[in-house]
Amino acid sequence: MCASQAHKQQSLQKCSQKGFTLLELIVVIVLLGIISVGTTGFIVNSVKGYTDMARRDGIAATSRVAMDRMVRELRNALPNSPRVITDGGPWSGLCLEYIPILDATSYLSIPIASSATSFSIIPFTEAPELGKAAIYPINTDAVYQTGSPAVISPDISSSADSLVGSGATTLELSSAHQYPEESPAKRMFIVDGPVSFCLVGDRLYRYSHYDRTATQPTPDTLPALPGTEPNRALLAYPLTGTQPFTIENATLQRNALVILQFSVEQGSEKLLIQQEVHTRNAP
Repeated sequence: MCASQAHKQQSLQKCSQKGFTLLELIVVIVLLGIISVGTTGFIVNSVKGYTDMARRDGIAATSRVAMDRMVRELRNALPNSPRVITDGGPWSGLCLEYIPILDATSYLSIPIASSATSFSIIPFTEAPELGKAAIYPINTDAVYQTGSPAVISPDISSSADSLVGSGATTLELSSAHQYPEESPAKRMFIVDGPVSFCLVGDRLYRYSHYDRTATQPTPDTLPALPGTEPNRALLAYPLTGTQPFTIENATLQRNALVILQFSVEQGSEKLLIQQEVHTRNAP
């Protein structure tokens, strides 16, 4: 009797034990696999989206820094000084040159009939940065004419402090110079040496500290632009463009326009950047 009851209790305990069948395990594994694939795909797509966004932002930043610098500098260019090579040669449309303005004032008299080493000007309110004195840059050919008479003088030899005051002052030149004609507004600009931007292959360079010449210089033909730092500075790469620089002459309705157009490529993506810059029109 007691043995029979013990046997029944063992049978009941065996019946009350629960577990998973093989079919249930297979179903669970399949469902977990489907969920894992979906979750992994979401994570992968999110990471890829972030990577793509970072790459596009890098592409935009590469061009934006270079473009902002060129726009800022060109807006301070001497009137009629921006020029682009348009001879149909290997550098046609690839090099842009201009002359930067350092400061400006008005003059009282300038040497027109004969050369002189000084002339009278309205003083500056604070000490200017010194360079050369430019008067009446009526056209591009006149701007880049060298010698005398010419629109741009030799270096100013006066000290910066001597050009500050309340009355008329004298501006001294390092050598005798003659200007071709008067400015109707008696405007005088102090200018620096010429600056060039050139797209060489897929690299955009800025060139400075070289002599002004009637023929626009290029990186590898005479007259040649500087080939080493710090006179040649890399602005951005990789850039492409068949004609990155274009100039639209001034009209009665607007000032002259310098059109900048580049493409930035990374991988399979390409970003076109275009900017129009209005330049000074009143010489």
